Amino acid sequence: MKTTIDWLTFRTKANPFETLEKLRPLFGTAGDLLTLKTGLQGKDGWLRAGELSMAGDIALGRVDYDGESQRGWVRVSLTGEGCGWVQDWEFAERFPDVLGESEIRRLDIALTTYRGEVTHDMVIAAHGQALFSSGGRQPHYRVLAGSDPRAGRTIYVGKRAASDKMLRCYEKGFEMLKDVPESLKATVSHINGHLVDQIYRVELELKPETKCIDWSAIQRRDQVFAGAYPFCAGLLPGVDHVRLEALPNMKPVMTLEKSLDNMRRAYGGAVAAAILAFGGGPEAEEKVLQLITSPTPSKRLIEAGVLTCDHV
Repeated sequence: MKTTIDWLTFRTKANPFETLEKLRPLFGTAGDLLTLKTGLQGKDGWLRAGELSMAGDIALGRVDYDGESQRGWVRVSLTGEGCGWVQDWEFAERFPDVLGESEIRRLDIALTTYRGEVTHDMVIAAHGQALFSSGGRQPHYRVLAGSDPRAGRTIYVGKRAASDKMLRCYEKGFEMLKDVPESLKATVSHINGHLVDQIYRVELELKPETKCIDWSAIQRRDQVFAGAYPFCAGLLPGVDHVRLEALPNMKPVMTLEKSLDNMRRAYGGAVAAAILAFGGGPEAEEKVLQLITSPTPSKRLIEAGVLTCDHV
């Protein structure tokens, strides 16, 4: 395959330490060196977190876990560095069987060119030719650049917030110089035999806002990349196009879940006490349910469509 995976975030219902063990085969011969250093503060509503690392020294990503609002989900994020250590991406396709319930929450697919096949000006020109339109309105782009030409330029096509996809196009060769002392940067002309100013990366970031990212996208990453935009298809001639399928409408499910969660927070304790007062067990639960259930269903929930889909 011509593309690589440069970021992977997924969530699972497996606990963080079970997840760690199940991740080891992903890293092949280095799997035994995978560690999870706990004690970090969780992000985005998770209470706790741990750093995924190789041999305790090389940071590969993080695991966020715990938090009542997360409903048992554990989130795993592998950075570009972490993805670089993966030896068996085919194993990731089996995560639903290995981990049980699991979902991709972010997937970055990157194409890196080394001989000037893609340039900053080419991306700008492609936008003018509407090559980033995928059946709808042409997404806007913005450019990040500074006064130092060897700091590199980056083009963002599309918006990151509440969007299924966004494209980052940047001068990767100059980005690779970021750790070189300023006094030496001007003297570096090649990286691994390639001219610095000819190394360029086009990076597709996918999130499941309205589209479903199936685990098979990892092994079909060339096809998914080519199917994202006409511009991307042009970079991989001859590759079949795969477009992500629309997610089912989950609004009714989420509306009901939120309503039930609000009821639990407000009246859950009183209901539990009432069940105990009636002697506990299934008969008491049925008695209390009969006493507190209205003969008329919620009009708001009916109109939201909660009777039109399955609830597990």
